[in-house]
Amino acid sequence: MRRKSKEQIRADEFRVRAAELMKDPDWLEEGGRYWLEKQLRRPRDSIYTENEHAALARVIAANTLFDGWDGYSVVQLRRAACCYKADGLDEDEQALDELEARNATKLRLREMRHLVGFCRSVAGVSLAPFKPNIVAYDDFA
Repeated sequence: MRRKSKEQIRADEFRVRAAELMKDPDWLEEGGRYWLEKQLRRPRDSIYTENEHAALARVIAANTLFDGWDGYSVVQLRRAACCYKADGLDEDEQALDELEARNATKLRLREMRHLVGFCRSVAGVSLAPFKPNIVAYDDFA
């Protein structure tokens, strides 16, 4: 039996990670879902490029969940932001209304970045800048 190359082992790990992301694809934009599905349809012996690995790393990072930031829970930040939502843009108000409707207690990277930014710039909450330490995709391997 032939041993797998490092590239093939890395490609297998890529497929496992992509499949995990597709178990709950609702948060992904249509283009992201399409790209992951396309990668998973490739033959099992396909080797992924460095750019494809980098793209998957960005998707994995975007999937990181946060339950708070700088000592504040998501719920506390939501409440603080909602008091000032009329002072922001229409898109801010819409996003905050959506978080409230979902009663969100955990947020993915993009939503958390937006909430922290709104709290800092509009609601006046004294928070550290949102610069999370995200574990890189290759750090899992």
